[in-house]
Amino acid sequence: MKKINLTIISGGVQKFPGCADILEDCPEFSIVARAGGLHDSGIWGAMGRSDVVLLDEAVIELDGADAIRSICDCYPMLKLLLILDDDSDERVMEAIALGATGVMERTSIRSMLRKAIPVLYAGEAWISRDLVHSLRKQMKQELQDGSGGTHPMTFPGRGKYN
Repeated sequence: MKKINLTIISGGVQKFPGCADILEDCPEFSIVARAGGLHDSGIWGAMGRSDVVLLDEAVIELDGADAIRSICDCYPMLKLLLILDDDSDERVMEAIALGATGVMERTSIRSMLRKAIPVLYAGEAWISRDLVHSLRKQMKQELQDGSGGTHPMTFPGRGKYN
C-alpha cells in the first residue's frame, strides 16, 4: 500500500497533541514537511510532493482566508484539511467554499485524524461530526435568506486582502 504524503502547517502555534504527534508513528503516512506558516522555506515545494495538507486555523489568522484559496489554486489535486479551534457556523461553510476538502475541530484530532486522511486521499470530503450541525445550520440559513450565495468571510484578517 502506498504511503499517504502529508504536509503539516501549524501557523507557528504548537499545541499538544499536534497532528505530527499523532501521525509520526503511523506506517501508512509519511510526513513530507512540518512548517510554522506558508512563508517557511520550501513549504510550497513540499506541498507539491504531498497528497494531503493539514492546515491549522492559526495560518488563516496570520495569512487571511485567501491562504486556503492560494493552496487550492496552486495544487488543485491536493486535499486540504482545515483544523479549527472552535465550532463556528460560518467558518465551516467558508472553508469549504474556499476549497478545503475537509474541516475538523481540534478536539477531534486525537480520535478522528487517522480516519480522515485516507478518506480525503480517496477523494471524499470530511467534516467531523461536531461540525456537521454547524454546516447544516449555515445551509439552512442560506436557504431561508434566499441568497444561495455565501456570506462575507468571518476569518480574521480577511479584510486586509480584499
